[in-house]
Amino acid sequence: MAIKPLLFLLLFCVTVPLNDALRFLVFVPVYTKSHSILGHAVVDHLLDAGHEVVHITSHPKKKIVPKLQEIDVLDISMRIMKQYRTPDALNITNIANKGAAPLFFITVVHEMHKQMFEDPEIRQFFNDPEQKFDAVIVEWLFSHFVAGIAPLFKCPLIWLVTTQAHWQVLDVVDEISNPAFSADIFSINIPPFTTWQRFEELWALVKRSIEFRYFITPAERRIYDSSLRKIAQRRGVVLPPYEEAIYNGSLLLINSHPSIGQAYRLPQNAKYVAGFHIHANVKPLPKDLQHLMDTAKHGAIYFSMGSHTASENMSDHMKNSLLLMFSKLRETVIWKFEGEMQNVPENVYLVKWAPQQSILAHPNLKLFITHGGQLSTTEAIHFGVPVIGIPTMGDQHINMRTVVQKGFGITVNLAENMAADLYKAIKEVSANPIYKRKADELSRIYHDRPLSPKSELLFWIEHVVKTKGALHLRSPALQIPMYKKMYIDLIVFQLIVMYLLFKIARSIVCKQNKVTRKKVKKN
Repeated sequence: MAIKPLLFLLLFCVTVPLNDALRFLVFVPVYTKSHSILGHAVVDHLLDAGHEVVHITSHPKKKIVPKLQEIDVLDISMRIMKQYRTPDALNITNIANKGAAPLFFITVVHEMHKQMFEDPEIRQFFNDPEQKFDAVIVEWLFSHFVAGIAPLFKCPLIWLVTTQAHWQVLDVVDEISNPAFSADIFSINIPPFTTWQRFEELWALVKRSIEFRYFITPAERRIYDSSLRKIAQRRGVVLPPYEEAIYNGSLLLINSHPSIGQAYRLPQNAKYVAGFHIHANVKPLPKDLQHLMDTAKHGAIYFSMGSHTASENMSDHMKNSLLLMFSKLRETVIWKFEGEMQNVPENVYLVKWAPQQSILAHPNLKLFITHGGQLSTTEAIHFGVPVIGIPTMGDQHINMRTVVQKGFGITVNLAENMAADLYKAIKEVSANPIYKRKADELSRIYHDRPLSPKSELLFWIEHVVKTKGALHLRSPALQIPMYKKMYIDLIVFQLIVMYLLFKIARSIVCKQNKVTRKKVKKN
């Protein structure tokens, strides 16, 4: 009689999987703290779902986490940054001027990714035939050749986009967006465009396309054909052609939402997941900050220029003028400042590290002064906080233009003497309740979704694995060359037909004229 329970248990073990856990490689190696926050959020959600993760990052965790293996590439990132950040460039205005140049930014990121593949530890990991994954999640950041990681492990490729949607990233899963109503990620224009702005957006698209075609893409193809093919040979894998690899993405996860950015037209395999990095249960504030915000009689203002353009890199004049301006306010000002300063006013509280989400969640916070990064504007909408933006580089300019257009904030230009303009902006936002009402309205739209950002992200990642690459979601536009999309072949055919008809008609007319002239001569 004891045999039956054993048979039943054996049958149960065979028919019911004991573990549905999957194994993922997450490749978010860029040194910038904001990018690593998103990478860690993806990793944490996958771990919470019971999956196993290998994370290539510049900011590894400081503790051992079950089912998580981290490969630290911070040394590579910092080595690249030392090449491009000269001492004179550390001033915040110089960083902004250089970072505003798209080609400079793209070149830095490209060189960083290139050296990742030349790193002995990374190569050893990729060469290991025992390393196998169900999917590879790679940050898209103006480098296409990193798509070659997925075919190395014979698994689907999932792109992670840390910015709003834009024409250059949508091109890898669908087609280039129409510049007549789609802004470039480095743009300062917001649709609907004027005639001149449409020309600017078209020129940005053409110029970037030329830069990539003749400078970036040839260099990427060389890296792909040299470094990645050597790794593929050691793994016994046949690597697909460069173009096939970069256009073989199964899914595009976009860290945006129409309540925050523009409502782009997306293909079926592109999904908005903005806010997935925000904790469902906000962590409590440290006791000193909690007391400070609780006792702020006139409310609190939070000021942070992010991790890349740190406030300590401001000139002495800029720092002192801002302190003097803040001293004139009734509100308590919490300033994320990485260094030390003397003669700080009583209403100003400097913190080298700030739990931003916890500060924004406090009901006594009245205003958020930010650099306009995608994470900061997302968190502002999440918690319904009005914004004053001081954009410095990259997508921050278009982010803040969107904030102004949507009505929950004001932009102040970064300048040595910006204290006066910032003071006016603070007074405007503080006195006019429309900014808070608009922030609350957009926050309700942002939260009104069928799934939470975390659930949305996990669902689609797992869906890609379950459906072996989600081929049913892929856009047919990827299979059609540009000349067919533009009907150039049809136009050429029509021109040829019209030309032939013209020639035939001309020939007939010429013959008819000859006959007529002969009759005239006879008469």
